[in-house]
Amino acid sequence: MLLKVDVCCEIKSHEKMKKTIVSALFVLALIVNGFATDKNKFVSKELKVASTVQNSFKARYKNAQDVQWSEVDGYYKASFTLDGLKKAAYFDRTGKYVATSDYIKADALPTSSVVQLKNNYKDYRIDQVLRYEVESSDVNVLSDEGSVKTYYFVSLSNTEKHIAVKVSPDNAISYYKSF
Repeated sequence: MLLKVDVCCEIKSHEKMKKTIVSALFVLALIVNGFATDKNKFVSKELKVASTVQNSFKARYKNAQDVQWSEVDGYYKASFTLDGLKKAAYFDRTGKYVATSDYIKADALPTSSVVQLKNNYKDYRIDQVLRYEVESSDVNVLSDEGSVKTYYFVSLSNTEKHIAVKVSPDNAISYYKSF
């Protein structure tokens, strides 16, 4: 009987790990596109964006300016300016909002996260901070359905290395990747 329970727990653990990996790959794809240069983007003002997607965008970002649409890994990405800040919003093909990302200054990070970063990465400086707000049950490892969770991806460097770390909504910091 004990073996049966262990196998069941192991299967559940395996399923959770699979969801975590899929979610991490999704976020990685969005981040890589966030850090990419303009020459790597396929931006086109002539991209045919479904009216449901455009309407969803307009309802959420009424005052957006300089909107440019592109397609990223099967999602529509709207790059735009709102209140003088450059942002990107992601929508699925049905017009459902998925996430928003923008670069922020390091002093906009939660204070407890800055303290942890300074303690854990003493020899590093903060280069860039990408704020990523997600509201999607499709990426259920990252967010609860119907809520917005904010993650920060922080680019750090010193004389020898350039790395990225993820700051979770609970201010937990985890190593993300090296460049």
